[in-house]
Amino acid sequence: MAFRKEKINSLLKNIVGSFLKTNIIPGTLVTITQVEISRGLRYAKIFLNIFPEEKEDYVLKLLKNKAGELRNYVKPRLKMKFLPHFEIEIDKGEKARQRMEEVLSKHPDIKTDTV
Repeated sequence: MAFRKEKINSLLKNIVGSFLKTNIIPGTLVTITQVEISRGLRYAKIFLNIFPEEKEDYVLKLLKNKAGELRNYVKPRLKMKFLPHFEIEIDKGEKARQRMEEVLSKHPDIKTDTV
């Protein structure tokens, strides 16, 4: 089952990515950092990173309004018995990682040890 979930996650990431290419406002970069489908394959969380950050709220609201269009776009491209319901969120983990890199680049005297 784990392999199947990984395959569906990857496929959803590609399909949603192509939807985003045609439905996002110009001057905004939206990347899908990950997709997590639930154990029962009924729900899928789509984690996004949006640049510039000032447009995050606007783009997130736009995408949530276009959830029906997204489902209609995904439906013929994903051969599954049930089409999952999508939750779209900002990837806070990725934002935290980027901020840590920014802080570390400003302070080269801080040692970073990997475990």
